[in-house]
Amino acid sequence: MKNFFSLTLTSFIFSSVLWILWHFLDSHAFFLAGKGGYFYLPHAARLLCIVYFGYRAIPGVYLGELAGPYLIAPDVYAFSTLIPSFISVISVAFAIALLNSLGLTLGHTRSSPLNKRNYKHIFLITFISAGFNALVVNLYLSRNNLSFSNAITDIEQVYRFFIGDILGTVIVFIFLATLLLPLLRQARIQ
Repeated sequence: MKNFFSLTLTSFIFSSVLWILWHFLDSHAFFLAGKGGYFYLPHAARLLCIVYFGYRAIPGVYLGELAGPYLIAPDVYAFSTLIPSFISVISVAFAIALLNSLGLTLGHTRSSPLNKRNYKHIFLITFISAGFNALVVNLYLSRNNLSFSNAITDIEQVYRFFIGDILGTVIVFIFLATLLLPLLRQARIQ
């Protein structure tokens, strides 16, 4: 239970920090204001936490997805985000389950087709989960006549979700790889 609590807390903090950073860039950065849909950083929290911590990270990521819109910036969404946030978080688990059903299990060894030390599996899961998230969340929004302010749910919004999830994950992944690479090199030397 202690491990579950620490994973949930870590996932919640990582997701919340990325949501706060994304919201700040989307609303206050001069050249990025209003363009946050094209680089949605919180998808990286969903993806990285679930890939590296497993399914036990889902509650923390989900709570982080809700903390942003409800606590930090309640004026961002004009509708309840309970179900769309759940669909977004589950999209990563769906991508991993789809790969597992195709025989591409996420392994721990170098001989595994997808292993946790290889960045390629992160990009494959990113593309699958971004597509699932874009299609299903926007289907839910359109079926329930919900949309973002001054927008309609159409192919452009699906495209923006898809591209935003991919670019957001790539940005965070490159940032973390650049930040952590010197630390990993130093750990190998010692």
